[in-house]
Amino acid sequence: MATESSGALPWIERIAESFPHIPFDYFHQKTAPHLIELRGSLVARDLVGAEPLAFVTDTGVSFTWSTCTSGLNALPVVSSGINEATTVVRLSEHAFSDIMNELLTPSGAVQTGRAVVSTGELSGWQRWEPAFQSLLTGREIYSNDVRKTLIDRSGQPLDLTKQFTVDDNLEDLRHFFATAGYLHIKNVFSDEEVTRYSNAIEEARLQTHPADGFSWWSVNRDGQEMVTRINHLERFSSIFDELACDPRLARFACLVDKDLLPCRDRLDGPMVFIKNPGVVKGNGDLRWHTDDGSGGHSVMCPLVQAGVQLDEANAENGQILVLAGSHRYTKHWIHWGGEGDFPVVPINTEPGDLTLHYGDTMHTTPPPTSPEAGRRALYIKFAEPKTFDWIPSGCHYNDVQFRPDADGRLASRARTWDSQPKH
Repeated sequence: MATESSGALPWIERIAESFPHIPFDYFHQKTAPHLIELRGSLVARDLVGAEPLAFVTDTGVSFTWSTCTSGLNALPVVSSGINEATTVVRLSEHAFSDIMNELLTPSGAVQTGRAVVSTGELSGWQRWEPAFQSLLTGREIYSNDVRKTLIDRSGQPLDLTKQFTVDDNLEDLRHFFATAGYLHIKNVFSDEEVTRYSNAIEEARLQTHPADGFSWWSVNRDGQEMVTRINHLERFSSIFDELACDPRLARFACLVDKDLLPCRDRLDGPMVFIKNPGVVKGNGDLRWHTDDGSGGHSVMCPLVQAGVQLDEANAENGQILVLAGSHRYTKHWIHWGGEGDFPVVPINTEPGDLTLHYGDTMHTTPPPTSPEAGRRALYIKFAEPKTFDWIPSGCHYNDVQFRPDADGRLASRARTWDSQPKH
């Protein structure tokens, strides 16, 4: 059965308490019908074919979401009881309220034990996830219709592979970033700076080990454990803390929101992502995701990831790919090969380039095709002051996930990432 606790992190509990409580029964009987009438058109096309989903609280109160199909549209319908739902989710009223407040996602609820899928699979719940978010917020669901919005300042289609320079018109950069959700700026850092950061990262790598609680590890096909991410690099050298305050980063990261601040000591601080070839286990190759995939959208977003590229990035070296414009929409979780006709954009970079993307921009780093891959990207996050008010120094909203397993291993170890939970 679902638990009441969000993971025994008091500061996360305090965040939840600062949001309005959404009563389970009242929401389904009063709020949901109103939202369906008000915003049902946003989800009608998307919900065609969706199987019924039921929620059951600890007290036994239950409601089922199903669809009423008419032609190419399907409006959601809410009814009392389980009503032969294909997927049944058991959770507390507290957890349900957090989900409705975008503090918790279905996958985050299951990973942290705050919800149990007692019938069906997690995917059956996730099938409804963007529809719920659209009904609650008024944001549309991401589809290929996004292409109509990917327009430059002159009204022409955006060049989605555009590479800017530091001397380009800032209004052009601002518009591109706000519209596409990512940005690529050439030659922001010198060769000397790239070498300095690279050397410091290699020194940090030598001092990193799987049990330190600050790193992510993966396993390659030869059975070797390899570090794929090192968080809080400021532990090793002051140059990373200095980088977080570099005015060049602030100039571009704050193009759309001037109030953003560098996350020097929280949200993992300065961190490096390292691509390795031949990963067979672990999070070395990140599938399509957003950076609030487990929860915390209302706390962390808008979140900007500023990436200092230390190596060439292409398909051979495991480059990042983004879904253009996806930060402005609610989204389904997709798998590699399931992108369809979405605008998928590979970002090809050189050492010294700067990339930026919103945490809500869906992105991925597929396996590198070269056996010699070893790309490193140094990231600094930028967030609004509200994030600093809610999340303490040294903490991340995702910390609740990284609990010891039955063998005492932390979730940052590759062995604990074998598969996603079904229940």
